Amino acid sequence: MSDAVTLQLPLSLSLRDDASFENFYASIINKGVIAQIEKSVIADISEGSIYLWGAESAGKTHLLEAVCQSAAKLNLSAAYVPLKYSQDFKTSILDNLETCHLICIDDVDTIAGQDVWEQALFYLYNRAYERGAQMIFSATQNVKDSNIALADLVSRLGWGFVFHIQALSDDDKAAALQLRARLRGFDLPDKVVNYLLRRFPRDMSALFGLLEELDKASLTAKRKLTVPFVKQWFDDKENFLHS
Repeated sequence: MSDAVTLQLPLSLSLRDDASFENFYASIINKGVIAQIEKSVIADISEGSIYLWGAESAGKTHLLEAVCQSAAKLNLSAAYVPLKYSQDFKTSILDNLETCHLICIDDVDTIAGQDVWEQALFYLYNRAYERGAQMIFSATQNVKDSNIALADLVSRLGWGFVFHIQALSDDDKAAALQLRARLRGFDLPDKVVNYLLRRFPRDMSALFGLLEELDKASLTAKRKLTVPFVKQWFDDKENFLHS
């Protein structure tokens, strides 16, 4: 096995360094998903493929990238393929992936109805299954609602574990933001969290991106994150964009 993550990406993409299990805030209902992924890959107890589905902002990509990072630390080869970019590469990207210990296919339902891709995934699944490779898929819809036309592929995707990644409640989103802040080395007061959740879109990817910007701005200004500071930062940004 390779001692590094095998990125099957002919694009200028890479796994995010900050994608880990440690900074993934899992609500109580999602903790079982994390446990099964860790058991299947880290403890190397494969009991079948794993299919994760849920809203776009539920954290599925984070989990797939995190498990690839974990596999690399264990000197296990891993492949990560984001199918939402499938228009930029050919199905040959799936060739020989069955030789990897771990195969992560993100956004599998984005190729629904594309016969060439569906066939390629079906044959990859069969090859990987025969070799005992661990497969993890993500989608926004449950298997039966994925609009994948190839019945045999739908059947394969439903063979193993199917988990619904639940969206975070507002309280969970607040806790997730504060966890991310602590891991970045600063405290995020409740008042600031509440302001961000009221003032900005509640998509977690967008909120984490906003948190990173605010962290950098506070470091530059040598000021703590407070509601007045965030308001001023946002006003300055708006004025700059419209100047």
